[in-house]
Amino acid sequence: MGWNCRRTRTMTEQITLEEYLQSRNGPSMHCGDCICKKCLYRWSGRCPYGGCWDDYRAEVDPYDAAHPDQPPRKWWSNWNKPGEQAHWCRGGCFYPVYYCPHFVKYQEQEHIVKTCLGENVSIFQDGYIQCSMVDSIGCQECYRRFLERMERDGS
Repeated sequence: MGWNCRRTRTMTEQITLEEYLQSRNGPSMHCGDCICKKCLYRWSGRCPYGGCWDDYRAEVDPYDAAHPDQPPRKWWSNWNKPGEQAHWCRGGCFYPVYYCPHFVKYQEQEHIVKTCLGENVSIFQDGYIQCSMVDSIGCQECYRRFLERMERDGS
């Protein structure tokens, strides 16, 4: 399926009133408005596409392959670098209504940082806990070290 700057919405897509009003003013001209920056999975490091939906889209459904009869788009720096024309959101053709299938709106006020066994962890709105110790040595080893430290310190 190809994407188009004038694509119409379906009932299942999520959008806020603010995003709708912004999209009426025209396309975004830079990555700062990218919808990925508003996604829970990007903020929690769990994005299945590595943090950029359009990078994935450029690989599996390149813009230039979907529009072979169109001239190269030249509205951004590095437009002539390899792979740039494959991206869909370059050159101002990226509206915030183009959500990836995994998009979940990030609720910053629901992101909590707490201390767990001496390490800071991030708890996200869906209950996911991001912990550097779990990622590096696992929960059981972290707990074992905590108990060892408590025994050593006499606490």
